[in-house]
Amino acid sequence: MKVYFLNPKKLNPIEDFDTNRVDWLKEKIKKEEKWTVPLAVAQEHNLVMDGHHRLQVALTLNLKKIPCFIYSYSLINTFSLRKGVKVSSEIIIKNFLDSKIFPYKTAKHELNIPFFEPINLGALYK
Repeated sequence: MKVYFLNPKKLNPIEDFDTNRVDWLKEKIKKEEKWTVPLAVAQEHNLVMDGHHRLQVALTLNLKKIPCFIYSYSLINTFSLRKGVKVSSEIIIKNFLDSKIFPYKTAKHELNIPFFEPINLGALYK
């Protein structure tokens, strides 16, 4: 699967995130000076399927680009991690169009994430 380097400002979250987790992850990435896991992004509206904390780290570090794998909702199964909250690709896209996001840790996608060779963090500032 091809890795695309996308501007994090052009990506659209579908759910909220935990600020403590973002702070922890930011310090880890800065210390290691490596980006180790690409985001999973839907080709439909550049929706973030997986990697909301990594997206926030990229935004706070003012990175110009981040590695992403691109998927299509037409080929991915989705489900809810929260009892009583329905999740589907149709609901996710409708929420985006209505400027709504799910609470933290609600939507789950069945993704096949391929191997990724970590990249030097400095390369993502350019």
